[in-house]
Amino acid sequence: MSTGTSRPRPTPAPRPLRARAVPLHTGTRRPDHPLPWEELRARFGAVAPVEITPGVPGWLLLGYHENLDALRDFDRFAATPDRWTTAPQQPREEENGSAPAAEGERHHRMRAPVVEGLRAVGGRRLTETARTLATSLVDRFAPRGRADLVADYAVPLPAMVLNSLFGLDERYGDLLARLCAARDGEDPATAARATADLHRYTTALVARRRADPGDDLVSQLLRHPVGLTDAEAAAALDTLVRTGVAPTAHLVGNALRLLLTRPEIAAAHRCGALPCTDFLDYVMWVDPPLQTLQARCPTRDVRIGGVDIRKGEPLVLGFAPAHADPTVRRGRTLDDLAGNRAHLMWGAGPHRCPAQELASGIAVTAVDTVVDRLGPVLDDPPHSLRRHAPPAVHAPAALPVRFSAEPAPSAPEPPPSRAGRRPPPVRTGRPRARGARYGAPEAADEAPAPTAAVRRARVGAPAPRTAGVRYHVPARQERRPDPLEGLLARWT
Repeated sequence: MSTGTSRPRPTPAPRPLRARAVPLHTGTRRPDHPLPWEELRARFGAVAPVEITPGVPGWLLLGYHENLDALRDFDRFAATPDRWTTAPQQPREEENGSAPAAEGERHHRMRAPVVEGLRAVGGRRLTETARTLATSLVDRFAPRGRADLVADYAVPLPAMVLNSLFGLDERYGDLLARLCAARDGEDPATAARATADLHRYTTALVARRRADPGDDLVSQLLRHPVGLTDAEAAAALDTLVRTGVAPTAHLVGNALRLLLTRPEIAAAHRCGALPCTDFLDYVMWVDPPLQTLQARCPTRDVRIGGVDIRKGEPLVLGFAPAHADPTVRRGRTLDDLAGNRAHLMWGAGPHRCPAQELASGIAVTAVDTVVDRLGPVLDDPPHSLRRHAPPAVHAPAALPVRFSAEPAPSAPEPPPSRAGRRPPPVRTGRPRARGARYGAPEAADEAPAPTAAVRRARVGAPAPRTAGVRYHVPARQERRPDPLEGLLARWT
């Protein structure tokens, strides 16, 4: 046994911040909140180390100003996936013409046709299209007295509106809605098949509009002076469908959920004290449909939120934690947040969402149409509502409601029968002239008799058969199959 004085134990070195990374992919969900944002903020501050997927580290931006800087400053933060050093392999969208993943001149080239095309089909045309299709969807389930406002309404409506703006009829709107629902479904094999067919849909649509342009969004893209190639136009439509359908459907779902579970909000909306546009701003503050988004990386070593981050390490934008940042959000009441458009759901800077008017127009029309017409009531207890599983998405998976059933629309009346009617009188008149089809009628008393020379000339050898195509029947050409019709048959 030693009798010497004991030496103090060395102080253990602090654990690297990376060693305390929080997995975003699993084990972070609580029943009452999608992710424990405030716990992460208390532990790490404005920036938290996370594991994006198993074995792939990254940084989650929790602070409002940190997210805003990453969205605005394209000198320090890039959006192109090829700059990410530790992220999982991502599709190189910028090679196919996708504006969200492009930078500089290429970003301007790919973004300008989308912005101007959406402006051309927006305004009153968008509102009337959305109202017509929302009414059509409500007509389908109104006689039942029950519906799932997610599957029957919120999910198909954005796809149907986009399809109509593309210049296609309602059959293809149902097709696009089915493809988008299958792509976001739980079956991986069906989702992969739907993703491939969605690209076939946009590619075939571009080919059809290139051959037969019209007054629609796709034709606007193809007519733009930058001269998009077919592949670039299809990639732009792919991005518009991917970023415009599901997020808008989730926004509508979250808005309807709040109206169905918060009587004070429903009362303010019903009496007109809460305009729907202001209400949607409140929804995006307190219940944003997109919680996080892996979308940026530093172009060089930077320090943000007190944390040193190396060049190329992926950043996860945290919209939900940024909206809950106590440095910018002083309250959570309706009066505090309704109409406050400082939220980040539309992005900021050069990559600000170009489809803001489209998404908000669809959402406002969707909410007002179904609430004003049916006055739905939630059919299940609020605590039993299921949410979508991915941590990045925060929206109800279903909204079962009941309401007073409307009478089924009556079938159109058949045309009146002609039985028993007196037949129309038979008109008699001068008999039709005989002779050549286009010849003038002959005068019976004045036509001279043909001479012998004329008779001999008529009896002569037959004239050679006229060459040319006047009486030629063209060979029947086989009709090339239409890829869009093939998709209809495959998904019907």
